[in-house]
Amino acid sequence: MLIQSIRISVFVFAASIAVNAQNFQARIADLDEKAAELQRRLHENELRLQRHSEVMEQAQARLKALQSGEQLPAQLKIPAAPPEPVRSSGKTPAPPPIAPKQRLPNKQTFTPIPTRHVEISKKNTYYFQIFSGFVMPNNAHIPPENNVAEYENGYSVGARAGIDFGNWRMGMELSHRSYDNSESGKGHAELNTLMINGGWEIGFWESNIFYLGVGLGPSLVKIQRPPGYWSYNKNLLAYQLGTGLGHRFTESLSGRVGYKYFSTASTSDFDPHGSHALEAFLELDL
Repeated sequence: MLIQSIRISVFVFAASIAVNAQNFQARIADLDEKAAELQRRLHENELRLQRHSEVMEQAQARLKALQSGEQLPAQLKIPAAPPEPVRSSGKTPAPPPIAPKQRLPNKQTFTPIPTRHVEISKKNTYYFQIFSGFVMPNNAHIPPENNVAEYENGYSVGARAGIDFGNWRMGMELSHRSYDNSESGKGHAELNTLMINGGWEIGFWESNIFYLGVGLGPSLVKIQRPPGYWSYNKNLLAYQLGTGLGHRFTESLSGRVGYKYFSTASTSDFDPHGSHALEAFLELDL
């Protein structure tokens, strides 16, 4: 009876050991499978990082080429996305080799400063302008009447055309100025002028312009007085000085606003006819 009890105990102990051994082997296999899955995911992440890095480098190279006006580099062959996951069979799979990283050629590029005077200095361009403004005339002494003409604010309109050499320009201007006497019924003044203009300009903050200009030419001055009074109509030499700011909207269209001082020569019958003006310009490059 004792021997039989010992045999049963030994059998139960051996069966318990066998079951525990099988459970241990199952746990080891499960750990191996999890380790293989983690290794596969790590490899996929490495491939994704490599893919993203190459895409970013290619985009930066193409952006630099666009900014510098160079030819776009050829697109690199980007590795395909990682394959769909495959369930492990219990054995640890060997990870596939990572493809060598393709690097762009180490070519130094320079981004040009996008100022207008640098861009247009390579080639002469023609321009056409129209303008209008608010004129504030000076008072003028009229010796034949022994009187002073006090004028109200008036207006100016005109057009310009010429050639742009980059920072320098030369052209012609045709303009008209008109304003009335401040006393009702005392007449008005008109000036029609043809001028040769010269100017200098420089770009700043990409699309903005600062300019200076001078002009010289004949001006037909008409001083209309009331009936019974003396009237004046004569060609005089005139000059003007101007400065202002501009902004380029497109490659061929820009706008400007500026200040202009205008004056005619004096005669024995009339003092110099001067005025201050604030004018707006619309320019088209041809």
